[in-house]
Amino acid sequence: MDFVHPRGHESQLLRSVREAAQRAPSLEDALRAALQRICTATGWQAGRVELAREAGSHIVWHLDHPERLSTLRRVAERRRRAGGVGLAWQVLREGEPQWRPDSEDDVGAIFAFPAVAHQKTLAAVEFFASAKETPDDETLAGIATACAELGGIIERKPAEESLRKLERGYRELFESVGEALIVVEPQTGVVLDANPRAASLYDMPRARLLGAKVHSLWSDASLAQKAISRGSRFETSPRGSETVLEVSASPVQFNGVAATLLLSREVTQRVRVIDALRASEERYRVLFENNPQPMWVEDADSGSFLAVNDAAVRHYGWTREKFMSLKSADLRLDPGAAAEQRNGTPSIERHRTASGEAHDLELSVHEVVFEQRRALLVAATDVTQRRKVQARLLHAAFYDPLTGLPNRALFKDRLEVAFARATGREAARFAVMFLDLDRFKLVNDSLGHRAGDDLLVQIARRLESCRRAGDTVARLGGDEFTLLVEGTASEEEAIAVAERVHRALSSPFLVEGHEVFASASIGIALGGPSTERVEHLLRDADTAMYRAKVRGTRHAIFDSSMHERAMAALRLENELRRALERGELRVHYQPIVDLSNCRTIGVEALVRWEHRELGLVPPSEFIPLAEETGMVVPLGRWVLDQACRALSALPEAVQLSVNLSGRQLLQPDFPEQLVQLLKTCRIEPSRLRLELTESMLIGNGAIALQALANLRATGVRLCIDDFGTGYSSLSYLHELPIDALKIDRSFIGAIGQDDRKHKIVQSILLLGKGLGIEVVAEGVETAQQADALRKLGCERAQGYYFSKPLPLEQLVF
Repeated sequence: MDFVHPRGHESQLLRSVREAAQRAPSLEDALRAALQRICTATGWQAGRVELAREAGSHIVWHLDHPERLSTLRRVAERRRRAGGVGLAWQVLREGEPQWRPDSEDDVGAIFAFPAVAHQKTLAAVEFFASAKETPDDETLAGIATACAELGGIIERKPAEESLRKLERGYRELFESVGEALIVVEPQTGVVLDANPRAASLYDMPRARLLGAKVHSLWSDASLAQKAISRGSRFETSPRGSETVLEVSASPVQFNGVAATLLLSREVTQRVRVIDALRASEERYRVLFENNPQPMWVEDADSGSFLAVNDAAVRHYGWTREKFMSLKSADLRLDPGAAAEQRNGTPSIERHRTASGEAHDLELSVHEVVFEQRRALLVAATDVTQRRKVQARLLHAAFYDPLTGLPNRALFKDRLEVAFARATGREAARFAVMFLDLDRFKLVNDSLGHRAGDDLLVQIARRLESCRRAGDTVARLGGDEFTLLVEGTASEEEAIAVAERVHRALSSPFLVEGHEVFASASIGIALGGPSTERVEHLLRDADTAMYRAKVRGTRHAIFDSSMHERAMAALRLENELRRALERGELRVHYQPIVDLSNCRTIGVEALVRWEHRELGLVPPSEFIPLAEETGMVVPLGRWVLDQACRALSALPEAVQLSVNLSGRQLLQPDFPEQLVQLLKTCRIEPSRLRLELTESMLIGNGAIALQALANLRATGVRLCIDDFGTGYSSLSYLHELPIDALKIDRSFIGAIGQDDRKHKIVQSILLLGKGLGIEVVAEGVETAQQADALRKLGCERAQGYYFSKPLPLEQLVF
């Protein structure tokens, strides 16, 4: 059944469902909260959400009386196993609301609504009502809108849960790190957050620390305030303490706003060592040698070691004598880069130990005078583990875990950089390519998801081989990849890159012992100084990719007309969804005549759309759209129902032809629905002829053959439409249980002009006679064509020469 969605401001129920879902910590809690709100608003006794297979095949319940769960669950499970009987199964299959006023399970009325996201039905939302009265249309429409909203929640909530999990990970790292961390508001100096180590170091409960002025923590507040404003490093002491702290300030984002992160380390011993070195060499040596932190003194000019403490000897593993024979450059894995790093203090260098292990060390360098020469006192802190944790967190945030490629977030960041260069002084042009693998689902369905993942990894490696220095290859998710190609000056250069990608993918892949071929449709969007909004480039490349996939051209370059057509198609799709409700669809009938006497012996039912504003919309525009969106199923069901009711009013000798879509053909319960319709309209099955295209039959193989056999068993007649335009196979044709062929109009229109097509028509007529199959010529528009067909022995024809498609009341027999 169809519900009219309310217009204007959103309903109170929709707001209530949306707010409850947003507050819920998980997807299951969000769905259960939404069910509870709807059941409370309607007085219905129970509700359940059944997720589609793509969304996880999970079921969530809500009941006013939990003791009834086992009863309702048995009812729901019995319907699911019945295949096609349950309303939830029909909603998942057709994407339309369903209603059963009196359930055969004696549980009252049942309502089911689709949860939709991006035109895909992700779940069926089913309700059980003890009362059999149907709510009014406005209430049902509000419930349908609220249930449809759940599609976005189902799609979005897992990502929100993952984000919260990642945020918890960052929080745990903040709380557990051994350094004292404080986040402050840069203008006022108010403490926004602090970890346990900071509370311990400043000897202040965390509750008191939060909200306090950070400058009040130190003895020299004015120096600290200036250093924080400059984002620099300084040494200070907590108020009332002789402890010396080294505090570094750096800008960060905290809860979406600019803040300053202060990292505090106790450096009392190090400062004392330095002071002692300057005051008394003897006193220095005691503190220096016994300091637990690796330390050494090196010549400021040559880098030769002048002294090392025991902690440094233990850390690096050399004997003191060996250590003293080395220079500081001998410790570094990258000696050339170290000189620049050592100009500032502190710095991070990668050092090697005696065993060859690599360690990251943070070095604090101070100029001193040692034995009457200019020297450097170096204190080292091993930060290897800390940097590994940082690297893992960074990789998880910006790289795809399966392929190791940059993810959507990193791709967008690099796209922003390319856009900045393009609109700045460099005026550099670039191209965005959107790749979608063709028929990737077939690999998952046949070999399994593990094989599909293996194929994605191999494809990622080949795409990387096409990448030039400075370009970016990313995986957005699923079987979608993107390329950012910089320095692309023209369309020809971008197309050359796309051709290189096609060549890289052309060789077969070996996946779990199977040879698999993969291809991709590529959309290209060019960026440069004239680009207005960077976020539109990815959308435009996606639009161009879809155009390439539809046209089978492998790749396409975006132009503004593509976006206009996409918006027009979206508007047309929305209008088509309302066309049935508004009564804008009509069924017209084109006569099929006996060529010997031009008497009407049959009619073909053809749907027409009379839009209230656009006028007559050509079938070539809305039929493919209905096929693509799945709306062809309810549309085809409506046309078949209208045509069968009309046939009951036509003379007994007249046959009815109705076009059948591929989606309808492959519906397992379609034969059963057809039989019921014929009984309701009291029509002899042999008077109905269902027309199917040959590409539809051949493309679906054995499944289509079985579906045809099931239809043939109902007693209806079957016909191949547009014969000759697909990839016909004569060896396959004789296996089909068909009664008639329709010669495509492209051949009929060429009779008398194209000798080859004339002979093809003659061959098809001979083929039909040889197989005992009736042949109908369609698209006859002139008397010359009709005469030529008579001479070739054709007995049946239709076309504008005889009559255009007419409303039922205008037909003449």
